[in-house]
Amino acid sequence: MSDQGSSTGRSVGSESKTSSGYSKPSAATGSATGFSGGSKFDKQTIQEQRKKTSQESLRSYQAEQGKFKNPEYKLDQSKYDSNPLYQKGKVYSGFDYNSHYGNRNNYYKSQGYQAPPYAFNSAPSFGIFDTLFLFWMLDHFSNRNVAATAYHHADDPGYKKWHEEAENLSKDNADLKTKLNELDKQVKSMSGTPRDPAYLPKDVPPDIALAASALAAKKPEKPPLKLVTGQEGAWYSKFGKIFKDDAIGLDVQLAPSSGSLENLKMLTNGQADLGIVQSDALAIMDKKLPGKTLVSEQTSLFLEYAQLIANKDSGVKSIKDLDPKKNIVYIGPAGSGTALTWEALCEQNEKYRKIPTVNGDYLTALKEAQKNPRALMLFVGGLNSDLLKKAEEMAKKTGKLILVAVDDDSFKDKKDQNGNPIYSMVNIPSNIYPSLEKGWIFSHDTKTLAVQAVLVLRTEWASQYGPSAMDALSLAINQARPEIEHLVNGAK
Repeated sequence: MSDQGSSTGRSVGSESKTSSGYSKPSAATGSATGFSGGSKFDKQTIQEQRKKTSQESLRSYQAEQGKFKNPEYKLDQSKYDSNPLYQKGKVYSGFDYNSHYGNRNNYYKSQGYQAPPYAFNSAPSFGIFDTLFLFWMLDHFSNRNVAATAYHHADDPGYKKWHEEAENLSKDNADLKTKLNELDKQVKSMSGTPRDPAYLPKDVPPDIALAASALAAKKPEKPPLKLVTGQEGAWYSKFGKIFKDDAIGLDVQLAPSSGSLENLKMLTNGQADLGIVQSDALAIMDKKLPGKTLVSEQTSLFLEYAQLIANKDSGVKSIKDLDPKKNIVYIGPAGSGTALTWEALCEQNEKYRKIPTVNGDYLTALKEAQKNPRALMLFVGGLNSDLLKKAEEMAKKTGKLILVAVDDDSFKDKKDQNGNPIYSMVNIPSNIYPSLEKGWIFSHDTKTLAVQAVLVLRTEWASQYGPSAMDALSLAINQARPEIEHLVNGAK
């Protein structure tokens, strides 16, 4: 990622194409929340999926209710707002019965548990408790930690009602009667132990214990989303602020960084959920972060241009003119998108390794290029960044700086491990930098390489917070993208 400007993971499933046309490794199906990989960044898809999800949610609720003989035993929800166990249940962005029941059933399936038939002769829920959880607890009464649930919640009205109904069912079921008696013995043996109203057996998620209707009644929370951007004032940083304003359904936390490499490190280490990375940095990720994997959703935001600035007296008109005996290229701070772009160029064409390079801040490099005919400064980012505006001002004032073509066609067909073109060949219009692109008489377009600024989302985030959170994220991206594209692509 470029510091002053705008601007893989291993594929475990089939490749998919994002709304921006960017292919990336797709996550394998199996998320407990119903997220199954593929791009979720298309607005029309979001709207259609929301409608479909709502319909499926209703059908799932009705189907679940139909499995039970009796209706839900509901309680006044307001009385549970301060209940510590109820507070443990989290609902993000919106509640989906279909996903909830899928999570619950997958949990029991993973344990090899199947509810006994008599459980369905009762009600689907009892207050805040899900009926299947209570019968699961009953079937595991020999585990003291599980049986402790009955002790700690013995005074809960919902639990009391379930126990009463289970006793009625046990009149005609000796097996059930034996289990209830054993559970009651366990509860009695714990007499005197301080009760914990938030108690759940170890490793049991709150959403498994809590009734779907109780969770559906909760006010949705905003999923936390940490977006790692770039240096303050850069295009990535500007995108972050625009995105945060648009992401009304998410709790967005913005974090600055030194560049694409740091962003990739934070994403692979789980220190960030969302980050912006140049496409060429993704292409050399395996080398820069050996042993790291990144299973993610990805979408392209905008193009970033390789902008090579030289002293007018250097005699360099094209990157192909660089001479290791005569020139030195300043490639930005270590770990920056610009530095990674230069490294990626060297990976694709060994001749560039012979060119001497220097890491450092861009403004110092720009000043060096202005006074030293040997020095050039490479910057990879959106057009009209603050840095390039400064370069344009210096070129207009002194006439010493020019924009050099990065027109080596050997890069055109290079692709990353997921089949994406790493570079595209583009022209920077002459009206963007009139002084930097000025010829003997007229300004001219400058041919150069471009990479994509790719927004990368860790699939774990999507899995944790579910389809509704993904919809909120996708809508925010679709609202923010046109504005940042307009700012980056030549707006002054």
